[in-house]
Amino acid sequence: MSGIEKELDLIAYCGIYCRQCDYFTCKISVTAKGLGEVVKNHSELKLFADASQTFDYDNFLKGLEWLSKEVAPCIGACKGGGGWEDCPIRKCCKKHGLKLCSECEEFPCETLNEYPTRVEQLSEIRKIGLETWIKKNLM
Repeated sequence: MSGIEKELDLIAYCGIYCRQCDYFTCKISVTAKGLGEVVKNHSELKLFADASQTFDYDNFLKGLEWLSKEVAPCIGACKGGGGWEDCPIRKCCKKHGLKLCSECEEFPCETLNEYPTRVEQLSEIRKIGLETWIKKNLM
């Protein structure tokens, strides 16, 4: 299997490329953990937050802790069993036997139009071709 073929498995039906996804790369949990550590090292921030009455500092820390532990890394594109099982785009593509939503005659459809960034990305893939798009995004 070539490098490009391996990358094909990392592109979801909606065009999300795992290598650029914050769930796959663990950016969400790693960033939350790092920010939590920084905030905890600056106890004066609780005083500032309490004085400003803008948000609940303790709940903010709980939220960061939750993000750092509960947002599990994704195992990869939905084609391989990762991602959101109830995704309407995934369900539609599987129903129609498509590898990508942009292969559909109805592209972009009403369902996909709810996700404008997906339409934009899939339109680019459709225009320049999947292999060219992968090469462009590997750089």
